[in-house]
Amino acid sequence: MATIPLAKRTTSVRAHRVGNRDWQLGYLLILPAALVIVGLIAYPFLYSIWMSLQIIHVGGAGKFVWFQNYGNLLAGAFAARFWNSVLVTVEYTASAEIGKFLIGVVTALILHNSLRARGLFRTLLFIPWAVPAVVSAYTWRWMFDDRLGLWNSLLTDVGLIHAPILFLSNINLALWSVVAATIWQGTPFWTMTYLAGLQSIPSEIYEAAHIDGADSWQSFWRITMPNLMPVIIVTFMLSTIWTSNNLQYVYILTNGGPVNATETFPLLAYIFGMRDYNLGIAAAVPLLFFPVFAVMIYFLSGRLLREEAAT
Repeated sequence: MATIPLAKRTTSVRAHRVGNRDWQLGYLLILPAALVIVGLIAYPFLYSIWMSLQIIHVGGAGKFVWFQNYGNLLAGAFAARFWNSVLVTVEYTASAEIGKFLIGVVTALILHNSLRARGLFRTLLFIPWAVPAVVSAYTWRWMFDDRLGLWNSLLTDVGLIHAPILFLSNINLALWSVVAATIWQGTPFWTMTYLAGLQSIPSEIYEAAHIDGADSWQSFWRITMPNLMPVIIVTFMLSTIWTSNNLQYVYILTNGGPVNATETFPLLAYIFGMRDYNLGIAAAVPLLFFPVFAVMIYFLSGRLLREEAAT
C-alpha cells in the first residue's frame, strides 16, 4: 500500500490547523454581534411571547393561560378597543405616507433642478428630520393649542375665525393634526432618498427623450418614475414600519384622545402595560401586528439584497 510522503502529510496537517484557527477566529469576531443580537433582540422577543401567554401584572406572579390574551383582544373584553386601534393605525399610517410621498416627490424635483441657494434650501428642509421627535412634538402641541397656539392666533388675527379651533380636542380634527405633525417630521427622509434617486438617473436619457419630442410630463412618467420606483418601494416600506410604530407624536399631542380617536396600537400597548399594569395584554398587542411587519421586512431585505447583488 502506497504511503503518503512525510512532507505532504506535514503540509496537510498544517493546512488543517490553519483552517481550524481561521474558523475559530471567525467565530470569535462574530461573537460580539451575536451577543448583541441575542441580548437586545432575540431574548426580549421570546420573553414578550412568554409574557403574552400569561395573565401577569407588575409586581405579581404570572398565571399561564395560553392564548387567552389574544382571544380577549380579537373577540373578547378588549376587542372593541383593539380593533379601533387597528383602524386608527391604518388611517394614521396611510395618510402620513401619502402626504410624505407627495411632498417628498415635489420637493425633491424642485431641489434637483438648478436653483439659487439650493444648498441653503436643502439644509432648511432637513431640519425637521434632525430635530428630536419629542422636541418637535411639543412644539406642534403648542402650535395647536386652542388659546395660545400659533395657528389659532394667526387665523384670529387675519379674521378667518372668531372662535378657537380645537385641533387636538375635536374628534374629527385630532387625528389629522397628528398626521400633519408626522408628515412635517418625516418628509425630509423621503425627499433625501428621492433626491439621491434622481441624481442617479443619467441626464443622457432625458436628453434623448427631449430630442424624440417628449415633454416634461412625459419624461416624468416614463423616465423619472420608473427609475425611482425601487427607491419609492424601499422608502415606503421603511417609513411605514417607522410611522406605524411611532409613539411620541400621538402620546404627546393627544394621548390617544379624544374618545380613543387617535389611539394607535403602540399607544394601546403602552396604556395596557404602563397604566393598567397588565403586562400580558400589553405584550400581546404588538405581537398581533408582528406578522405584518415580518412580511414587510422579508420583502424589504430581499429587495435590498437583490440590489446589492446587482451592483
